[in-house]
Amino acid sequence: MVHPQFAEDIRLIIWDLDETFWNGTLTEGGIEYRQDCHDLVCTLNARGVMNAICSKNDHAKIETILTNKGIWDQFIFPSIDWTAKGPRLANMLTQIGLRAQSALFIDDNPMNLAQAVAAVPGLNVAGPEVIRHLETAQQLAGKHDPNLTRLAQYKIKEAKTRAAQITDDSTVDFLRNSEVQVLFDYDVEAHLDRAIELINRTNQLNFTKNRLPEDQEAARAELSALLSHNTSDAALIRVRDRFGDYGYVGFYLTRRIHNKRRLEHFCFSCRTLNMFIEHYVYGVLNKPDLTVRGEVLSDVHDRAVSVDWITPQTLHSKANEPAKAVEQFGPVFARGGCDLASLMHYMSLHTPKLTQEFNEPRNGQMLRRDHSAFLMPALDGGLTVPQLKAAEELGYRSEDFETDLLSVTEPGSLCFLSFWADADIPLYRHRQSGLQVPYWLVGAQNHDLIARSDLRAAVAKTDLQRERLEVLCRDYEYQGLLGPDEMVARYADVLNAIPPQVHIVLMLANERGPLFFLNRDKPRHKHHQLLNIALRQVAEQRSNVTLLDPENHIAGARDLLDLNHFRRDVYHRLYLDLMQGLHLPKVA
Repeated sequence: MVHPQFAEDIRLIIWDLDETFWNGTLTEGGIEYRQDCHDLVCTLNARGVMNAICSKNDHAKIETILTNKGIWDQFIFPSIDWTAKGPRLANMLTQIGLRAQSALFIDDNPMNLAQAVAAVPGLNVAGPEVIRHLETAQQLAGKHDPNLTRLAQYKIKEAKTRAAQITDDSTVDFLRNSEVQVLFDYDVEAHLDRAIELINRTNQLNFTKNRLPEDQEAARAELSALLSHNTSDAALIRVRDRFGDYGYVGFYLTRRIHNKRRLEHFCFSCRTLNMFIEHYVYGVLNKPDLTVRGEVLSDVHDRAVSVDWITPQTLHSKANEPAKAVEQFGPVFARGGCDLASLMHYMSLHTPKLTQEFNEPRNGQMLRRDHSAFLMPALDGGLTVPQLKAAEELGYRSEDFETDLLSVTEPGSLCFLSFWADADIPLYRHRQSGLQVPYWLVGAQNHDLIARSDLRAAVAKTDLQRERLEVLCRDYEYQGLLGPDEMVARYADVLNAIPPQVHIVLMLANERGPLFFLNRDKPRHKHHQLLNIALRQVAEQRSNVTLLDPENHIAGARDLLDLNHFRRDVYHRLYLDLMQGLHLPKVA
């Protein structure tokens, strides 16, 4: 017999026992134990290819024999009784969470093989003659696993399944009693190969199926490039419960385009199937856009599933330490730019309510909500009718000058504010109504668009942009960047409007661009310096204000994409710094 060919790589061998794993029939006069089958099971387990049993026999007797041979614990999900094998095989694969095409059932009885195929379409079946070819079969090469990590994980799942079968509670009640803990490990680079394995090898719970190159070095390079970007948010998911530690069983990566998240990778091991880990993670991420590719065994959009049995873990919990619940705050509010959008990815784990007011694109330009000019009218009763009309002629809307900031009042709440645009984008004043608004197109920097016809011609890319620049020149006058005194006055008004029981986090601006680290004589960004001086001044003597400084976590040019955008791990370090320094009332 030549090497057998299967539908796909085999991840599970299901053994009959009589006249297969051993010679003879146990109930008919004894057996002759086959050491070659014994050794093959051990060899396959060390490759991560699992072994199970489906036999018509007495369970207690079989367990005694195989325990005495020292191999009972090398099998997972043993099914040993006198009922038909077809339904048992179907149930076994469901419990294990594997596709029929990735399993091989070996039995000496042709009727059992036929029944297996009828009950489990796609299942690979063979007689005992296949056994001597399995050790060298390419489709059973598996993956080197000398510590039997995969076997240990499946034994945990087996114990959990057995416990669920003997409980009188419902599935949800069982999960609530299982003490399920989920760790979000944001240091993906430290476990890059595991992330690649999840992306490329999972199927049933791989929602996106955006595969990486099969070449490992190419895969590492591609994923590392994705992870480095400031618009990428990612984590490996580790799960454990009272039955054991499942290890890293999930991975996600979202990309933010104009501060709107979309899942590029969302994949989980079938070892956690029916634990609803994927539902929980999707909820923590605030349900970003997700295009499901191909068939999956779970529907994260199912509103009937409400996961309340999972405890998120702190980032530094060890496998042998008691789980520590992630610190929970009250409502979290954030208003600003992409700097806060990157931070809020981490904060979503700490709050039941996250409100975000970020910059957004509109008609080829960016609405910069991180400029205080859009916030101040909301504190002063709103725009007048003439001011609103003037704003609309520049493409703004009434809701651009509104905010949910004033609704944040609960003790233990957090309010994040970033005003970076105040340091970079100039104000223009409407001559008739007195409205002050920033106006900016890519490439304009802080220059006077009214005075520079050459600049207007260079930055306007559409007819609509050109029309609005005509309105700007006709009805507005250039005022320039905010001065230090005006900054202090505005920020003081904002902080005074927030109740003292709400903790405020002010994001300082980065003062050192990439060129600074190439030439230390290059001066810091002067406008960002002025902004930071104003923020520090208003924060003084206020016990409910924390200043978050990105400069403390930028070691060199490698950490920067440009002056205002950093590598993903910089935001992670900012988050860890914040968590260590916050001391707020705990929320039950």
